[in-house]
Amino acid sequence: MISVLNYSKLRHASLLGALISALLASAGTLRAAPAIPPGEPHLEPQISGSPGNGITIKPGDDFSLNLKGRIQLRYQLNVPPEVAGQRATQQLVTVGTVRLNFSGIVLKPELTYLIQLALAGRDYRDGATTPLYDAYFDWKAHRDFNLRVGQFLVPFDRLRTVKESALQMTDRPRPVQELTLDRDVGAVLYSEKFLGQNSPVALRIGAFGGGGANQVSDKKPGALWVGRVEARPLGPIDDDSEGDLERRTKPGLALGVAVAKDWKSNRQKTTTGITFVGGTTSYTHAAMDLVFKWRGAAFEGAYLWKGASKDRIFSVDEAGVQVVEATRAGSGWVLQASYVLDPPVEFAARFSKMVAASGTDPAFVKEVATKGEELGAGVNYYLNGHKLKLQTGWIGRMPAGLKLSQADHLASFLIDGTF
Repeated sequence: MISVLNYSKLRHASLLGALISALLASAGTLRAAPAIPPGEPHLEPQISGSPGNGITIKPGDDFSLNLKGRIQLRYQLNVPPEVAGQRATQQLVTVGTVRLNFSGIVLKPELTYLIQLALAGRDYRDGATTPLYDAYFDWKAHRDFNLRVGQFLVPFDRLRTVKESALQMTDRPRPVQELTLDRDVGAVLYSEKFLGQNSPVALRIGAFGGGGANQVSDKKPGALWVGRVEARPLGPIDDDSEGDLERRTKPGLALGVAVAKDWKSNRQKTTTGITFVGGTTSYTHAAMDLVFKWRGAAFEGAYLWKGASKDRIFSVDEAGVQVVEATRAGSGWVLQASYVLDPPVEFAARFSKMVAASGTDPAFVKEVATKGEELGAGVNYYLNGHKLKLQTGWIGRMPAGLKLSQADHLASFLIDGTF
């Protein structure tokens, strides 16, 4: 840099010359200073990355940062049942989701962290004012004792906790959307191999606040407790990802049962949905699910049940007018099957059904009566597994008896990529 300067002019500018001399002297001092104290090992930061796995920076053994993003582009066409001989067809072209994940280790490899932000408009559910989805620490202290603390998905049923980026169909099943548990703030003790290195049993026990994610207003004291037991009798299986994209030569089977109780919830769907203004209710949940994979074929099923301690919540507003709020309770089941070809083209199909409990929310009863059964199909093309894929799908929701003539149809096309 100095070589391109006109030194004949600098000699007549003593002040500027002195300043440059001082800067050069300082730079020489800085270059001479060691980057680390003498005697300590010098570790070059490790930087790695690959498509779908983001970029990881690891300055040393006590810290790392992985940055990963995901984009889903979505086109959907909704064709509702005919009314007076006409259909009010609707179209949506949107960015389905944008996710940013920050994760890594801190202090030691056994202690990890994860922060997930969801930034698209469709990600802001139930009037959310923050993009925060997940924020937790995970401590793998022992084979039989691992601890996760923060905000994350309640480990209740497999069809909800499976990663959204790893879904085969363009939307989750309606019974799962209605009857499951979502994110909450709390702690979970878990073990993937309970009581033995070759154990087929996984165990999860958790306690949460019970109000759902990102709560900023007070509610009556309560708590959400959950317990889940999983068995993998044929050995390890990647049951956190739908389909058998690896076309595994050895069959894999995962079986799970779970129960949960949320005391004094103020949400219509336990941890999601509208917030009650007049009080709380207690919900009880139960679930059974299975996942099977072998030679490109995959099958998953689930049964979900939800009960509420009150059908109605009564209160009086500031004007003295009585307010009546209805809770939602019922049951449902899901069956989903798929087969992946080589090259990576996959065909998937689903059937699900919901049943409303007696005396529950009339709006929910009507919804079940008109859209309680769900039939769907999809074709996917995988460019990099679930990390980059093209998805097409159709879902019909209709009254009991598979009455397709009265179905509400939803056709979708997605481009889903993690980078």
